[in-house]
Amino acid sequence: MKSRTTFSVLCVLLGGLFTHQASAQWVSMHEDATLTTYTEGSELIRMDKFVNVAEMLDYKRRMRNEEGHVFSSVVIKAQYNCPDNRVRIYTVELFDERMAQGEVVHIQKVYGPWKAINPRSVEQELKNFACTGKK
Repeated sequence: MKSRTTFSVLCVLLGGLFTHQASAQWVSMHEDATLTTYTEGSELIRMDKFVNVAEMLDYKRRMRNEEGHVFSSVVIKAQYNCPDNRVRIYTVELFDERMAQGEVVHIQKVYGPWKAINPRSVEQELKNFACTGKK
């Protein structure tokens, strides 16, 4: 009986995770000939001067990275330092379908260093949205 209860709890938890991914509220921030860049507007996590965000790169054709993984979209989890105009990435997830759908092809934990944001970049637009909540 215990294993059946554990299995039921696991199914509920996994169901919640899949529902969460499917219900993401992606806000389009930029589009060019190669991709559309989105940020997840409903779940910005603010902590003092920092904001944790999820951003998606939705490619218009399938891509391949240096390790040979083929993917159609990427979800980047990053943290912005709002007053210092800096960003660091901590997770990169590759998906085989567009709009972060389908199978996760690869997950990389990055924990990259803080880097300055170019003032005239898409990243600056993403940071402004994350820090102010306004597009």
